[in-house]
Amino acid sequence: MILHWTLFVLLGVAAGSSIRVDKRIINGYDAKGGDHPWAVSIKGIHPRTLSITYCGATIIADQWLLTAAHCFWTDARRRSMLIPGYWHAQAGHTKIVLGEEHTDREIIVGSSGIDEVGSNFLQNLFENLKKLILFKTPSDQAITDDKLWHIHFEKIILHPKYLPDDLEYDIALVKLRAPLPIDGKTLTAAKLPAGLTTGDWPPVGTQCTFVGWGCQRYQGEPSADLQVVALRVVSHDACTEMYNNGAGLNEHHEFCAGYYKSNVGICAGDSGGGLIQVFERQVVVVGVASATHAKQPQSYPGLFTRVSAFTDWIEKTVDSNL
Repeated sequence: MILHWTLFVLLGVAAGSSIRVDKRIINGYDAKGGDHPWAVSIKGIHPRTLSITYCGATIIADQWLLTAAHCFWTDARRRSMLIPGYWHAQAGHTKIVLGEEHTDREIIVGSSGIDEVGSNFLQNLFENLKKLILFKTPSDQAITDDKLWHIHFEKIILHPKYLPDDLEYDIALVKLRAPLPIDGKTLTAAKLPAGLTTGDWPPVGTQCTFVGWGCQRYQGEPSADLQVVALRVVSHDACTEMYNNGAGLNEHHEFCAGYYKSNVGICAGDSGGGLIQVFERQVVVVGVASATHAKQPQSYPGLFTRVSAFTDWIEKTVDSNL
């Protein structure tokens, strides 16, 4: 298989190990504070394997995130990650803070304990992980902003037609335990492409923006700093040729964005992040990061779920789960 999911899974680690932080998505650049306020980092930890899964997500309403279904299907040891209590979201900041979900440093919303696992268990677990897994950043990059939200999940809803290890229908919704304080500055909801056109949006050649905390090189570690990269929508025929027919895309549900052999692309840890188009001055989420080339992510376009094909499902699901 030449494709690889773009989620990042960190297995339980030994004392003394650390995560090294480099500087780019794959040839992206650091986001400025306050930019891309719709972007969210989501992190899940399996209580038995202690493996941690990192994905991205997009705020589409004050209590709803859009992401990829495969983020929740299994961890590295093929265990289900569908229990909401395993997960939390970090919003409002461009830098990931690991293991500080239960401290007084942030404004904590909706973290009154986790029924499925137990709040004391997770608090102790993250305190231990914090000692083992450190994002090492220069002192001049220390987080000084006082608005950083950690919110736990209430529901995880996969598309009903999603099948594990399949690109098609790789889309999911997350309902948060409490609403985010959407203010149009620190936190913003991206628009859905509803009403723009039929399921073929975005058009080929559209310049889009992707942000994420994924790795910056093949087999690298996730970034602590939000990275930004510009990606162009590629035609179905061109993408199929680049992948030598190995992608097996359904062009109605998936599309490619990026470049061929340009040292630019999405990477592990970027799964679920939103591909953004600015359309008529509106921030529109047109794609959800799904997969990329297994061995040369920097040389091939990324594969995205086409959000316009699923707007009806998204809207009906949100309306029926208020």
